[in-house]
Amino acid sequence: MATQVSGNKRVAILIENQFEDAEFQVPYTALKQAGVETVVLGSRMNDEYTGKRGQVTLRPNATATEVRSEDFDAILIPGGGAPDQIRLNPNAVRLVMNAIAQDKIVAAVCHGPQVLIEADQLQGKQATGYRSIRKDMQNAGATYIDEPVVVDGNLITARQPGDLPLFTTMLLSALRLDLSGEALPELGGQNDSWWQLAEKWGGSSRQDIVNALNAATVGERYTLSAFEKYLEKVSDTELRVILQAVMTTKRQHLALLEQRLSAFDEKVTWQAVGSEAFATLQNWLQASDNMAITRRALGDIQTGVVDALHLAAQLTDPTTVEIFSQIEDNLSRHEQRFADFYRARAGAQVQPPSPTTVAAS
Repeated sequence: MATQVSGNKRVAILIENQFEDAEFQVPYTALKQAGVETVVLGSRMNDEYTGKRGQVTLRPNATATEVRSEDFDAILIPGGGAPDQIRLNPNAVRLVMNAIAQDKIVAAVCHGPQVLIEADQLQGKQATGYRSIRKDMQNAGATYIDEPVVVDGNLITARQPGDLPLFTTMLLSALRLDLSGEALPELGGQNDSWWQLAEKWGGSSRQDIVNALNAATVGERYTLSAFEKYLEKVSDTELRVILQAVMTTKRQHLALLEQRLSAFDEKVTWQAVGSEAFATLQNWLQASDNMAITRRALGDIQTGVVDALHLAAQLTDPTTVEIFSQIEDNLSRHEQRFADFYRARAGAQVQPPSPTTVAAS
């Protein structure tokens, strides 16, 4: 993507404690490399702000009270837990409102759109953000689009850390900036230029990505082996079909993970689970019936969903994050199928807690 420099630029970055480290670090570094004057704005001058992962700690250059939107070409709002605090600061909200009114660029990632909600600036806009605030954005009048980066006029939004290289590139492009003549990747499609660009800007390293892929591979291989053991034990025909479907999905996951690892010229560092672990599982299975195995398998699936979600949130590589998101989606569908089966079989065995009797005064 060819860009050009157009004068000196100033960008304000709104922060509070618990900001998502990478969502600050990646665009901040890219902007600095492009020669932008970045001004970090907090709510209190003497406070020190720390990211939710503890990787970035900094003091603000100024507070939102002291500055005007006219002083900046763009305002950046990283996500994490910070936007929910920023929206309580009327001076920060005012700054965003004025910037949008003046057709300044406003870029918000992950939970950053919470500030736009507070500023009543999403009505009639196409935008994206972290999926947990999708309904909030829609209620604020936005058309929520589940894409890595959504641009509506001068508003730029993104969903999560995995979108950062595309989000940051779009911000640089909107500001008509370059990196000392270095061409940025074309938006659209996925390739390894994105994770390399994010790494250059302080995002996930090659080793971070490889470690996450290996962690996911270990989890999928172990649970695949466990499900093979479950299948040997259960007698319910429908349960057997469900277990086999999960095993097929997990083999597909392993193929995706190993293919991605091969793109880094890495082999899986999976070590076979020791015989002691499977001996313990086998002993448990001997005394377990179909329903006990169903609940254990359901727990394994739920753990896989959470693990995939956490791994995706740690990386700034769009391709690998997409694989983890696919794993999470697939396992979530299997979780629902297990839950439906369990409720149907348990029937009257699942009893609600007895109501608590409150003595009359």
